[in-house]
Amino acid sequence: MIQWPSTVRPHSSTVVAKVRVGSRFAGGLVRARLRGRPVILSHLITGRCNADCPTCLWRDDATRELDTDTVAWLYRQAADLGIPQLVVWGGEPLLRSDLPALLAVAREAGLVVTLITNGWSLGERWPELRGHVDVLILSLDDTGEAHDRLRGLPGLFRRLEAFTASVRDDPARPKLLVNTVLSRLNRGALRRVAPVAERWGAGLYFCPMETGRMETSGFAGPLASLSLEPRGLRDAARLAKVLKGVGYPLMATDRYLDLLEKDPALTAYTCRAPRAILTVEADGAVRDCLRRDVPLARVDQLRAAGGRMADVLAIPRYQQMVKSAERCTACNNPDVLEISWLWDLERQMLEKVGRLVAT
Repeated sequence: MIQWPSTVRPHSSTVVAKVRVGSRFAGGLVRARLRGRPVILSHLITGRCNADCPTCLWRDDATRELDTDTVAWLYRQAADLGIPQLVVWGGEPLLRSDLPALLAVAREAGLVVTLITNGWSLGERWPELRGHVDVLILSLDDTGEAHDRLRGLPGLFRRLEAFTASVRDDPARPKLLVNTVLSRLNRGALRRVAPVAERWGAGLYFCPMETGRMETSGFAGPLASLSLEPRGLRDAARLAKVLKGVGYPLMATDRYLDLLEKDPALTAYTCRAPRAILTVEADGAVRDCLRRDVPLARVDQLRAAGGRMADVLAIPRYQQMVKSAERCTACNNPDVLEISWLWDLERQMLEKVGRLVAT
């Protein structure tokens, strides 16, 4: 049975702030797209994490990390390149003690800052982060103790509840989103998570779990046994449509939901993601999405040599990657599909950006 959503009205000053952020991103998006430049710098800032999620491909407690000055250089370079948005994720970004200072650098450079976190330390660290984050994405794979078990962090859901309540009327509250990873471990989670996202005043994203990555030798999928089977993905798409239809704040476009229901393998799209998203790993490796084991370049080496991030776009392998990726459909993340449609200036995505700017 679907629980009907209530109406949560955000503080008026929060609405104004969100509109300003959306307008800043939309303007930067137009300028970057016209120049053929990426629109997002995606930075996996650390592989370290305090959670223990069985569906995670990214945790790596041993990988070295870029130092503070090099990360600051990277963010300023991204702004100089004309990239409008920075997405910081991990691992768990809040494990970096220099995170507030780095996000301040990004904001001062003109980037729209998105932070993805499991939220464990938000209550303690928010005073440092407040004012430096435009969009805050909370990872939420279920509710209550079920979410705690999936993350290996007893008490995590309670902490998220406390944090979201504490910032509800804060005029500096960032735009709040929830992201739910779907797997065999949390079937039907959208039905449980949607009322929570609505109560928190958050938009709700979801994505089928990523099972592996493209390498030189082909696709390596170590977590395939945990992914939802095609029937489970179709069921999730249908449920998402119902929840969206009755007013829950699901962010996926109808086009994505229709495609997931019709073709759970998500093979009917042309990938433009490498054109739109420049991804940097924790150790400074600039990702080649078709050969993740062989980076395009390294940020620290580029900086030491007196280069610029703009130089990456001139690397022949980069240019070959963006062309070859158009024939690849290995990714199932809705962000990959929707950023590809946005790059192609398709109507649903332009309308979605318009709605985000307005709200």
